Amino acid sequence: MLGRPILTDAQLNAHRVTVGNVNDVIWAPLFDFVSYITAGQLALSFFATPQGQGTTTAPGASGSKTIADTNMNSAGQLTKGNEFYMTGQEILFFPPGNPGIVDGGATANAFLNDTYLVSKSGVLTLKVGSDRNYIQDGPLGQFPAVTRLAVAGTIAGDVTGAVTTTNTNSAVYAAMAGETYTITPLYIESNQGFTETVNWPALVAISGVGRLGSRLRGYLIRAAQ
Repeated sequence: MLGRPILTDAQLNAHRVTVGNVNDVIWAPLFDFVSYITAGQLALSFFATPQGQGTTTAPGASGSKTIADTNMNSAGQLTKGNEFYMTGQEILFFPPGNPGIVDGGATANAFLNDTYLVSKSGVLTLKVGSDRNYIQDGPLGQFPAVTRLAVAGTIAGDVTGAVTTTNTNSAVYAAMAGETYTITPLYIESNQGFTETVNWPALVAISGVGRLGSRLRGYLIRAAQ
């Protein structure tokens, strides 16, 4: 029979947001964004700088990190009353340029090239505690984002008088794509330290300053309010 299933009282009670519940469980991935500098770097760390610290990378913004950069309130750990059940990993990369190009521009294909260079480099390591790695894999193209921009390519013409002399693509877009990177579920408890780093054996330069983000897919388990 088609249609959505009826929810039982037990299923409903498991998700009540009342004081009577021991835990409140919601889908709430952890995320953090950092800058990818033009010259490249040998190491980057995620989840080490919470809101109110560091420098924002949000487009057009200034000052310290806000919710637009990260949903971490403490460096490298979840605050008391919050735990996390992780199921997968995403890496989000936003190149410095825009996918629209100008004919003859020196960086006409920079968006595509930057995405390719970053996707084929770097090893990501997720460590919980002092010495146990739960992810150590690469390159970064192994961790595609679940969502991305959908683009329809267009053609633009260079016109002299009434004569079209050349045609060129007016948009060049690329994104890491593929199967979502899933893991054997990992339960991170309150005040349990964790680190996530990306390391490179050599600098990977791109056309300008980009934005790199990590998104840990999973459920936030928190004390009911």
